Amino acid sequence: MQLDVARLKRSPGESARYELAVDLPPQAFSGEEIIFAGPLRADLVVSNTGKILTVEGMAGGKLELSCSRCLQHFIYDYKVPIDEKYALPQEEENNEELQAFTGDYIDITPAVINSIFLALPMKALCTEGCQGLCSVCGSNLNENSCGCAGEEIDPRLSVLKELLKKDDK
Repeated sequence: MQLDVARLKRSPGESARYELAVDLPPQAFSGEEIIFAGPLRADLVVSNTGKILTVEGMAGGKLELSCSRCLQHFIYDYKVPIDEKYALPQEEENNEELQAFTGDYIDITPAVINSIFLALPMKALCTEGCQGLCSVCGSNLNENSCGCAGEEIDPRLSVLKELLKKDDK
């Protein structure tokens, strides 16, 4: 996602609006592959404050994620805020908050992808009531129930169950 800021970087106090739609390749994140299920759309305003260029706006679209409980793929809608600051070439300082850029274009792609990753849920769920997989046979409990025993006890702890039976008598 390249933003042409050639005119803007020479015009302090000016701003420009950019509406972008870009298809992005799959991205690796936390050991999983994040697939963009359609174009990423961004509505951004770039402003020249005289010393920095600020990029503000929203980006949104659809992702194909894998459910943490049942492992089925599902579509996840996202909308994330974008707020980045870029140092003008003549104003480069040792400021960790400012991104440096050279030339007449700003590549906003890494900042947008980072914002999307920060907004992802820690555990993606296809539905709030997802029942997940059976811990014994691996059957998807959302699709059908399995005939596995619902209570599997660690054999080392089975003695404790016997103690509970004695207390009930």
